[in-house]
Amino acid sequence: MSSETSVTNPPTFVVNLPTINLEKATVFFVALNFDHIKLWSDDKSSAFRLPGANSQVSLMIHIHERFKTFNRPGTSVVDAFKSTEALFSFMTKDKASVDAFIEQAVNAGGKADPYVLKNYGQDMGMYNRSFEDLDGHIWEVCSMLGLCPGA
Repeated sequence: MSSETSVTNPPTFVVNLPTINLEKATVFFVALNFDHIKLWSDDKSSAFRLPGANSQVSLMIHIHERFKTFNRPGTSVVDAFKSTEALFSFMTKDKASVDAFIEQAVNAGGKADPYVLKNYGQDMGMYNRSFEDLDGHIWEVCSMLGLCPGA
């Protein structure tokens, strides 16, 4: 498991998500080559840098108790298996990288392609696939193929 011991170049954007099982979710994202930032992690939260060219983005996963402290009073945490709270997308260099990442997600316990765009998004100038993480959050992995038709 990789780990940063100091963060001299901190991520510039942070995505915060709730998790039912912090230990399993941590193992899942490490298996996807997310860089585990142990310095920012404890028994209620795990911090990561996204892999590759997306390393300036951080993912922080929190047990529900902690996640609720970051939200408006009286609101509830979304059950991502029942409602869509957001869609998380990141880019890779090519189609083969997209497919390889989806395979990694499946091997780590995720679900491939909970939805599929027509022609995998080629009509919009991209190759796009998705995976569902252990808590039901939907992640897109994309590679731009060229301009959108009509652009």
